Amino acid sequence: MSKLSNTRNLKIKRGLTALTLTALTLGLASCGTTTPAISSSNNQTSYALTVTIQKDSNRSDLEQRFGGHVVMWHPEAGFAILGMNDGAASRLRATRSVAAANLELNHNRLAATGSIGVWSGGSIGVWSGGSIGVWSGGSIGVWSGGSIGVWSGGTYNPAPENTSNWQQIHLEQAQARATNLGTNVKVAVIDTGLDMNHPSFTNTLVAAADMFDFIGNDATPQEEGVDGQSGYGHGTSVAGIVLQVAPQAKIMPLRALDSNGFGDVTVVASAIDFAVSHGAKVINLSLGASEHSTALSTAIGYATTQGVQVVSSSGNTGDTNITYPAAEANTSDSVGAMSLSVGSVDSNDLKSGFSTFGSNLEVLAPGEFVYGPVPGNRRGAWSGTSMAAPMVSGGLALALGQTLVVAPSSLAQTMKTSAQSIESLNPNNLGQLGSGRINLQNFLNVVTAP
Repeated sequence: MSKLSNTRNLKIKRGLTALTLTALTLGLASCGTTTPAISSSNNQTSYALTVTIQKDSNRSDLEQRFGGHVVMWHPEAGFAILGMNDGAASRLRATRSVAAANLELNHNRLAATGSIGVWSGGSIGVWSGGSIGVWSGGSIGVWSGGSIGVWSGGTYNPAPENTSNWQQIHLEQAQARATNLGTNVKVAVIDTGLDMNHPSFTNTLVAAADMFDFIGNDATPQEEGVDGQSGYGHGTSVAGIVLQVAPQAKIMPLRALDSNGFGDVTVVASAIDFAVSHGAKVINLSLGASEHSTALSTAIGYATTQGVQVVSSSGNTGDTNITYPAAEANTSDSVGAMSLSVGSVDSNDLKSGFSTFGSNLEVLAPGEFVYGPVPGNRRGAWSGTSMAAPMVSGGLALALGQTLVVAPSSLAQTMKTSAQSIESLNPNNLGQLGSGRINLQNFLNVVTAP
């Protein structure tokens, strides 16, 4: 047992979510895509390079000049991002040019903000809760359909185990206000992919042309791996949480992290670019890196200037070293204008022990034992800031599915100002918990028409 605990702590410290399987109920559909230019983790591109370009720049000339391959090409926005191998990077460094200053390590710099724990004996058949919960015939379709029938007597029927989490953020009142429930708002979940066959995603995914697997370089972002791998099931759970908050939203699954929960900067940047070009209105990034990435920051800045909301988790190190890109979400430039960083609280609004915090954190949401879909038609509870972030993404989707009375560019700021301060409950973290725990009722009341 102590060995298991040590392993869990190591994985969480490294930046990954805790999972426990039990019984629950939800639903899912199908998806696809045009082939993007990518730099797959499988290619192990060692470096990423961000360069300034002109509107009349030539892509092939740029690749020949630097010896890399373009993964983001936006002359209209004045930049390009390239993936480079060791040899090309060494040659560029030797020039000591201005461009060389934006050369950065690329491979496996990003990790999902959660890790698998609470396994017992290494076998999925021996969960601490007893049996493995299997989805019992229902699908998300039965609790979308424009009806608030998902609530009955204060209980959230599709996932009753999450009722207290949803009461904490006033979801019932928010869904009663946002009766479209996020209809057709595309939410890109850039993660480990998802279980495409899970009943929780029936009729909830974007069209096949709007999804992609950047790890396998194909059009089917299916979760891959086995029970017990650090990241296996992470994306499935994150997507399921978004849909519990905004049942009529459309999930755009983009597999950019491997089954261990790790990913390259260039791959995630490619996924962000894909999400923007395929109509995503919200991008969920339940992932992070320990250091700033120019390429990732540039990709997010581009997304926000195109009107896309970007939500990222703060990390699970339990200290003040907020991971990137969350650490830059509160900046006053294009990166921060429509971005939000999210930490985790428990059911009593106390900061979660694992949740990374700090003066640049913006909001918090419940992130402990949040139930959602698990590969293999199962359900389970995960813990981590990875679970808090999709609650915010879902809240933004609820707003974007309604008639807004504010500009979309002000939604992130309003999510902060409408949050409930919890500093009195966390006296040891004054000034380090952002605006507080989100209150979706307050948020929707401010940003949507009655």
